[in-house]
Amino acid sequence: MLFLACSSETGSPGTGGGGAGQATGGEGGAHTSASAGETTSTGGTSDDASASSGGTTSGGTTGGSTGGGPQAGAGGTGTGGTEPPAGNPSPGCGKSGRPASGTVKVDNDHIYTFPDSYDGNTPLPLLVGFHACGNPIDQFINLTRGSAFETEYVRAVGRSSDGGGCWNYNSDIAKVLRIYDDLMDNYCIDMDRVFATGHSSGAQMIVQILAHKSDAEHMNFRAVAPVAASDYGALQVSMPVMYIQGKNDTVRGGDGASTVARFRSANMCEMSSTPYSEVMGCQSSGKTVNPGCVSYSGCSEPTIWCSHDDPSYSNTSHGVPCFAIKAMYDFFTGMP
Repeated sequence: MLFLACSSETGSPGTGGGGAGQATGGEGGAHTSASAGETTSTGGTSDDASASSGGTTSGGTTGGSTGGGPQAGAGGTGTGGTEPPAGNPSPGCGKSGRPASGTVKVDNDHIYTFPDSYDGNTPLPLLVGFHACGNPIDQFINLTRGSAFETEYVRAVGRSSDGGGCWNYNSDIAKVLRIYDDLMDNYCIDMDRVFATGHSSGAQMIVQILAHKSDAEHMNFRAVAPVAASDYGALQVSMPVMYIQGKNDTVRGGDGASTVARFRSANMCEMSSTPYSEVMGCQSSGKTVNPGCVSYSGCSEPTIWCSHDDPSYSNTSHGVPCFAIKAMYDFFTGMP
C-alpha cells in the first residue's frame, strides 16, 4: 500500500514552528510500502482501511433496573414522559433520519458518515478530520474504519480548497466553518462533543483555528488531537489536547515541543509532567513503538504530549502512529 509523506511545506508564519508552516504547494516525496502481514501505522491512503484503527468498540451499559424486592415501586406516582435526548442537541436534530447507506458525499468537497445507531433524533458526538498534504479526503475515515469512532461517532472530513493538496488557513477557513454549520443545522450532533484531529497540514489547520478566537469559539471543539502540526503563535482559547508527534520527526525538524508549549501556556500548565500510561504501545514496521506520552500538571484542561518513536512514513516518524486512533478515542470519550 502507498503512503504519501507531507514533505514540501514552507516556513511557518509563527515563531519556533519546527521549520514547517502553512503549506501552499502540493506534497509528494517520500513513500513507503508495507509488506504482507506487517502492521503499519502510517495514515494516509484509501488503501490502509484498517491501519491504526485500533480500539475496541465500547458498548454502553443498559439502564433499566428491575424492581427486585416486595417494596419495589411502592408509592410511585406520576406518568413517565419521553426524556429529552442526552447532550446538547444541534438545530438539525429531528429533521431527518439516517442518510442512505449512512454516508453523505458532496462533489469531493466533504464526506459525512453516520453510524448504524444514528436516528436523527439522538445527538451523537462528532469527529472532524483534516487530511495531510496530498492525502485523500477520506484519510481519517480510512484510519478510523473498524474503530469505535465508526460505530459511535458522526465523522466529517473536508477537502482543502486546492483540490486535496495542503490546507491554507486563509483559503480554507470559510469552507471549514460552512461544513460545521451544515452539520449543526441539518444533522443531529451533540454540540458539546465536537472533536478534531488532523495530520501534518491538517493538524496545522487545527492549530491555526485555535489561534483565532472567533473561529475557535465558532467550532467549539471539546478537545483536539493534532498529529505533527506546527507553532502558529499563541492559542486564543484553552483546549484539552492530546498532541502527537514523532520525537525524531524529520519533516517537522523536531518533536513538536514549541507547539506543545503553546497548548501548555493556553491551558496554564506547570512545567512538570508525569507519564501518561493510558496509551499502550503497538507494533509498526517490525518495531515495538513507545508512545512516550506525558500529562502536564496543574493545567486548566487536560494537556497530553505523546512524543513517540514510530518509524512510519518512510522512516520520517511523520505519520499517524499505530497507537493514535485508539488513544484519541479513549481521550475524547473520557471528556466529562
